[in-house]
Amino acid sequence: MDESHAKAQETRKRNEQARRERQLKREREKSAQVEALRQIRDNPKATPEARLEAVKLLLEMESKGYI
Repeated sequence: MDESHAKAQETRKRNEQARRERQLKREREKSAQVEALRQIRDNPKATPEARLEAVKLLLEMESKGYI
């Protein structure tokens, strides 16, 4: 294996790791957003407007396949 081939393999490996890390970060962020919306929806002290908006956003996320 020549040097350029080895460098290319190493670059692909780093790129794949970076893609996995970005995907994991997106998944964690999505989970946090859903959890925050659910907390607003379930909070009896939240205003009706806030609860309604949380429900709307949760339904929209569900319809788009995010949750």
